Amino acid sequence: MLVFLVFLVIPAFAEMAEGILDAEIFVHDDYAIVVDGSTITTDVPPVEKGGVIFIPLRFAVQSLGADVTWNKIEKTAVISFDGGRTMRMTIGNPEVDLGDIKKIIPVPPFIFEGRTMIPLKPTAEYGLFRVEEKEDATIITSPEEMEGYTEPGIENIVGGTEKQGSLDMIREKALKDEVTKKLKPFVLAAWAVIGLLWLIKLITVITGRRSEGYKDMIIIGLFLTVGMYLVLYSGVMMSTYWAAIVILITSLIGVFSTETYSDKLVTMASTAQGAGLICTLFGLGLLIGPAIAQRDIAAIGYGIYVKIEPTITGLSLSILLNMIFGYEARRESA
Repeated sequence: MLVFLVFLVIPAFAEMAEGILDAEIFVHDDYAIVVDGSTITTDVPPVEKGGVIFIPLRFAVQSLGADVTWNKIEKTAVISFDGGRTMRMTIGNPEVDLGDIKKIIPVPPFIFEGRTMIPLKPTAEYGLFRVEEKEDATIITSPEEMEGYTEPGIENIVGGTEKQGSLDMIREKALKDEVTKKLKPFVLAAWAVIGLLWLIKLITVITGRRSEGYKDMIIIGLFLTVGMYLVLYSGVMMSTYWAAIVILITSLIGVFSTETYSDKLVTMASTAQGAGLICTLFGLGLLIGPAIAQRDIAAIGYGIYVKIEPTITGLSLSILLNMIFGYEARRESA
């Protein structure tokens, strides 16, 4: 049902998704591509997308000493290396045809500023080059330049075997999700501000300026400390910042609410459910819209699997708050 709702809201996010798609591409003007000690200069600077470095097809082929055949209609490139090794890649398709087997790469080739951009590392590795990625450069060494070189098996290149676990790909995608990364500074800033507001409210309660006690402040404090730690730093979840937003919204409502303790529990429980669903739908809309446009199967799978985590977080908070409310109700009626 949730997935059905997501596809209903995708048209509403179409324009926004296009902007996110462009924002996912980062141009690295000062990034160096070094092949056997020589720096390669391209007409379009290397770009990063989904944590993968891309360069124009023509320059990649030239620098790796390969040949290429380009099918303009199908938008498919067939790269031929020495020894008869061929690699077929298609724009927007994460599936790479290596002849005997087909592999999935994290981010498919795409068009950027009129150039066909292909992933540098998997392409070079299939050509039996050694690839070392650094913060400001990719260092590529050809087999003949390496001492004690052993040709890798095909299962060790182009992103792992064709039977690589999909969960591993999802985790890799989660770590490189640019939209989620952009949330980090805002989430941490909101965490600090709401934590400060909570501390001020707690001091007000302790100094006796509020009569209904401080049990709700303890619950909110646990959300802001234990809950945020579990979500952000424990590694329990992969969609950390979206799930963290649910906790922050629920805590903020609790801090500012002037309701009685019991009523506040109900309000926070409803808020948690709603915030979880909204964050899930919004996160899915931003991710799956561009993913469908690119036919990025890995991103679609990542989105459906990971972006549901805010809903899980909201439901968990709601269940906990309702349990506390039920306990308080039974205690008052006893």
